[in-house]
Amino acid sequence: MSKLYIHLLLTGDIMNADEIINCYSLNKKTWTHKGFHGILHFFFAVGEQALNPMKKYYGNSHTITVFYFSNNLGDWYWCNEDMVRLRKWFIKRAYENPAMLTKLKKDWHISLKRLNEIIKTIDTTDLSALDNNELLGIYNKWYYAYLEEYGIAIGIQDSFSMHAQDFLLPHFSKIIAGKGYAQYCDEYYLALISSVNESFITQEYRDRLHLLSVMKNKKLQLKDMQKYLEKHAKKYHWIHNNYAKDICLDAAYFASQLKEIESFNPDKELQKLDEELKEIKKKKAALIKKLSLNAESIILLKIVELFAYMQDERKKYVLLASHYQRIFMDECGKRLKLDRRAMEYTYIHELKDILSGKIKKDVFEERRSGVLVIHTLNKYEVISGNLAKEIHKKIFEKEQEDVTEIKGMIACQGKVSGLVKIVRTIHDVINVSQGDVLVASMTRPEMVLAMRKAVAIVTDEGGITSHAAIVSRELGIPCIIGTKIATKVLRDGDMVEVDADKGIVRKLK
Repeated sequence: MSKLYIHLLLTGDIMNADEIINCYSLNKKTWTHKGFHGILHFFFAVGEQALNPMKKYYGNSHTITVFYFSNNLGDWYWCNEDMVRLRKWFIKRAYENPAMLTKLKKDWHISLKRLNEIIKTIDTTDLSALDNNELLGIYNKWYYAYLEEYGIAIGIQDSFSMHAQDFLLPHFSKIIAGKGYAQYCDEYYLALISSVNESFITQEYRDRLHLLSVMKNKKLQLKDMQKYLEKHAKKYHWIHNNYAKDICLDAAYFASQLKEIESFNPDKELQKLDEELKEIKKKKAALIKKLSLNAESIILLKIVELFAYMQDERKKYVLLASHYQRIFMDECGKRLKLDRRAMEYTYIHELKDILSGKIKKDVFEERRSGVLVIHTLNKYEVISGNLAKEIHKKIFEKEQEDVTEIKGMIACQGKVSGLVKIVRTIHDVINVSQGDVLVASMTRPEMVLAMRKAVAIVTDEGGITSHAAIVSRELGIPCIIGTKIATKVLRDGDMVEVDADKGIVRKLK
């Protein structure tokens, strides 16, 4: 537990906002931001993972991350100086030793195996039969395996992908233009950085098509598919989770999804998926040859491919983590006679003290209205209520001028118009209708149903391997990412033109 938090609990004294800001030099740093739907309990681990777990594996890491929640809406802030330093450091290492990329993937798979082994243990353990120490023991074992896996995957990836417009786009634009293809710059760049691996969203759809094939070949009715659907649900129950919700989809949900594609020819749809993936690989290989890319450029593309794969798999385990966090949170809540609303604003390192009665329970409601967490390599601070709101407002909130044109990075080309629908939480997904422009801080898997209805996607955040970038390419709809301000300056019902050939969103009225 942080020294400041202990101090507040024992004395009631409060450091003022400026003292905390100066202590961490918050006002002397520039920040890269992510916004999302989330709660403190599910997200706290993520704030830690880019620091000591990452340093343990790489010998290098971020030095500070900050996140803020208010009523289940979260903001995560990376220090730009760390992002740039780590990106340059990693690329230099990859140039000097390209084999490190293969080792990184192998080591990460080993950490995933450890995490999955612990998940199996949890699945076969009656947590209610454990005493408090035993419960916290298995929770800690799971939590630190999750930290290790995520620590290998996240800190370097985001440093690379979220600033791609600052180094990757200029690098390849110069090469493409230099070869006489300036007019095709965006098209060629997007082809070069396209993922050669399917997202888990597409993998689930592929597996659903296989179920449909079984159903048709064996001439079964939907009611006869229960055992197949239960197996499918066990594999993909987490697919609509996020940092705020553990939805845990069941066989009935996937039966409804199977019914939606019942008229499809599964063999043709599977062939189409195979051909699309082959075409991406073929186009990329042809471009690499056409542009005569040197070893430096090839390494950059290998990093992009690895990180796109890892980022999608990492998100899978984030969504799984929300499920297991919920299991432990609920068990602790029963013992403490605290409902989910209160438990959502606890975090793992204080559970021992909460279970032993050392922490007043009224602090959790205060945190829900506003809680700021500062993670560094040496400690962390959990600051709640008006003090958290004041610090966040002073450092991170910026008033936006009235703008009619927004610029961002092109993730998938095209030009369309439509009505804006802002999606901040899972509850907003239902508001998206066919033909709308989906606008979000960043997209997540639970938004895919809405993304399929949208004619375009626009995000505040995200890099070249972000969820929005990958899924928009799979869906083939225009997408602009990294606008920074889209959710702040656009409103539901605004008519906009999304010009993803130029990376511009224009208000029409």
